[in-house]
Amino acid sequence: MLSRLRRLRQATRRGPSTTPGVPAGAEVDEVLRLARQSFMHLQAAWDRADLDVLGHLATAALLDDLRHQLSQRAPGPNRTEVLELDARLLSLEDMNEALVASVEFSGLIRERHEGAGAPFRELWLLANVKAAGHGWKLARVQSLQ
Repeated sequence: MLSRLRRLRQATRRGPSTTPGVPAGAEVDEVLRLARQSFMHLQAAWDRADLDVLGHLATAALLDDLRHQLSQRAPGPNRTEVLELDARLLSLEDMNEALVASVEFSGLIRERHEGAGAPFRELWLLANVKAAGHGWKLARVQSLQ
């Protein structure tokens, strides 16, 4: 993960970005690849109610919120199938102590085996605290629908 961060920092120094809100030189494809990967890993950990994995993927504050939401969830297995996933980098900011990426996710998910896919649209804030060396962590999720 640390080598990915180094490559991302180097990539943000070269090449033009055509995304408004993203600094010139940002490696948009790499950020979006990591964001999509985080989305899928977090969804799988949520379905399993795996707090250890969620703790590796989310900030401490968000983990507390996720822990509370899991305690409110009905018993039994949870299954979410991501049918379609689109990601768009809205901004990438260097806040001195962390890189913060705002990513809009949209697509179709199915939460019941026999159910149809439902559209979703969310804003995710991912933070990469430079001193911590833990890579990208989900800091906030906001529904946009």
